Amino acid sequence: MRALPWLTWVPVSAMASLLLLAVAAPAQTSSVALPLAVVGAALGIPHGAVDHLVPWWWGAVDPRGGSRRPTTARLALFAGAYAAVAALALAAFLIAPTAALLAFLVLSAVHFGRGEVVACAERAGRRVPNSRGDWPLALAHGGVVVGLLLWARPSDTGPLLRGLSPRLADTTLAIRVPALWLVVVAVTVALVVLLRGRRRLEAVELTLLAATFTLAPPLAAFGVYFGLWHSLRHTGRLLDLARGAAGPGRCGEREGPAWSTAGRVLARAAAVPAAVALLAVLALWWARDLAGLQAEVGVLLALTFPHAAVVWGLDRRRSA
Repeated sequence: MRALPWLTWVPVSAMASLLLLAVAAPAQTSSVALPLAVVGAALGIPHGAVDHLVPWWWGAVDPRGGSRRPTTARLALFAGAYAAVAALALAAFLIAPTAALLAFLVLSAVHFGRGEVVACAERAGRRVPNSRGDWPLALAHGGVVVGLLLWARPSDTGPLLRGLSPRLADTTLAIRVPALWLVVVAVTVALVVLLRGRRRLEAVELTLLAATFTLAPPLAAFGVYFGLWHSLRHTGRLLDLARGAAGPGRCGEREGPAWSTAGRVLARAAAVPAAVALLAVLALWWARDLAGLQAEVGVLLALTFPHAAVVWGLDRRRSA
């Protein structure tokens, strides 16, 4: 985050552009909301494409020298466990959609909020806090992304949620007013903490996200956030891991490989899994009348649980 400034200015520029478009041309913004959501999903898919290598990349350099490379058997074991968690999540969604969706939304809020905490700490050169650290920022970001997605414009997101779980849709609508106040309080507390700590850039980013998710169509806001904010910053973390996995001294650098080398390592590792995932998204989109919203959300839900577990392990390792 410190070495690559585009990890800051690209997400901020994209979100600010959407906010300006939503204010200046609300009708046109609503007309492109669904395409933005689809493009954001496609752009965000590769950020989880190397989950199978992350446990080895975070400890790639052996203190005694050399690199720790995953064996085929260990990769197969990890991939099997990853697939098993995804399958259990999908089964839970099919058996008890309301409970599974609720767990999915809570997990997503925690995952997005924690992602911002880690990214901001690494950019500022602070030690990455543990799971309880910097909780006002994590709570505010999770509340903005998931909370405002649900409650800012229920006329847009309500019908989609009702198609998945009428009971959850009714409950969400019933608690809309107090839930929105909780989001406002969480953002206010976080801004006070950030400004007191002179963390102005983080305060600006949180304010920008809150304004965009309030004023822009929810699908458009989430598409830009997922594809060009959350996923992009996580890709920066993967570049850092890939740089270490490439081994010290590659390409003649005294402090490790160049970022371009890390980018090639990451691209090679992510190519096949990302292609398979993108083809699955395209297939679901092509057959959306047959598969329907439930199949699309089921796939997303199934993959989110093991991905969040991998990132949680990475965060725990980094904070230690």
